[in-house]
Amino acid sequence: MNLIENINSQNYNTTKSAALFYKTEPFWSSDSVQNYAHTNNWEIIQSIKILNECGYSVDLIDRGNHDWTTTKTYDIFLGLGVGNAGRNFVKHVTTSKASKKILLAMGPQPDVSNKLVLDRYKQYNERTGHRAPPMRTVEDVTGDNFIKIINNTDYIFNIGEKNTPSYNSFVKYGKPVLNFYPSTSPHVSFNSNWLNTRDINSFLCFAGNGFICKGVDLVVESFLNNPSKQLHICGPNSERAFFDYYGDPINNAPNIKYHGFITPGQLAFNELASKCSFVIFHSAAEGCCTSVATAIKAGLVPIANAWTGIIIKDVGIELSESGDLIKNITDGVNVASSMNEIEYKRLVTKTLTKASLFSQESFTKSYTQAIRYVLEH
Repeated sequence: MNLIENINSQNYNTTKSAALFYKTEPFWSSDSVQNYAHTNNWEIIQSIKILNECGYSVDLIDRGNHDWTTTKTYDIFLGLGVGNAGRNFVKHVTTSKASKKILLAMGPQPDVSNKLVLDRYKQYNERTGHRAPPMRTVEDVTGDNFIKIINNTDYIFNIGEKNTPSYNSFVKYGKPVLNFYPSTSPHVSFNSNWLNTRDINSFLCFAGNGFICKGVDLVVESFLNNPSKQLHICGPNSERAFFDYYGDPINNAPNIKYHGFITPGQLAFNELASKCSFVIFHSAAEGCCTSVATAIKAGLVPIANAWTGIIIKDVGIELSESGDLIKNITDGVNVASSMNEIEYKRLVTKTLTKASLFSQESFTKSYTQAIRYVLEH
């Protein structure tokens, strides 16, 4: 389904029209929304509802639709522009003839992101002597092509906290950069009894596709050299190069366990949230890492770098981007495990306060504020 037209979720009085270039999946796969297979499935439906409430009927164009045509003239266009779908941004925004044009930045500026991700793969190859084909790089939206996207953009909506590296990567273009917060699964919550069952020496690495660009290899290296600390890894086994090299070391390490993909809020996730004290992450480049946001909603104190897209330093341990990244992780882990009960509980309280930014309610509020800013300017 490449196009769904005239969406008006609750028969609002819509006198204007918006074109949204994203994906139609949540309208033909209700399970993807209910099970929170990805946060953006719910967010797409909610963003359309927000536009409806503001008086706009919405035509939803799937990111796989390369040949969209229309006779309409839209009042507003919102579209993906920093990932691979962005190769169609200029074409579609021109077709829309919209008077207000919004770039949806679900990740950092693509040249910046590519460099950081490729640097991680270079480091991996040099460290292991094992070549891994890069994942999560983008094409056709870098260099002059991104300048064309920016020249056809009036506003930038960036996911994640303001003044994080991803947000700051767009500031130089002189367009208003408006941040909004991702939602997290409503099935995830914190159980206060977990404070009695957690092990200060147990850590969760909760990751998505592309374990090397997510820094899982760095975390594994740290824990292979730190056997008194327990590491639980969750995420898909989509990056074969990672598992070809690290599969046996992980299987043979008594302190590391790979759990595969688990669904937030279900039994396996809750069991890990009841035994692990921290979530640990050192991604190359993120707009906002929803896996970390999900973990902090369960009260896991974050040990992460700034590229996670979440301001870490006030609630956990921020990992440095410079020097020996594996040593930085090890140092962070050792600081974390040396905390006493009072120190840990204090950080859990701060973490849960931070987690309130990453919810369906916070997405609705921040996205509505961004839309209304556009409409008023």
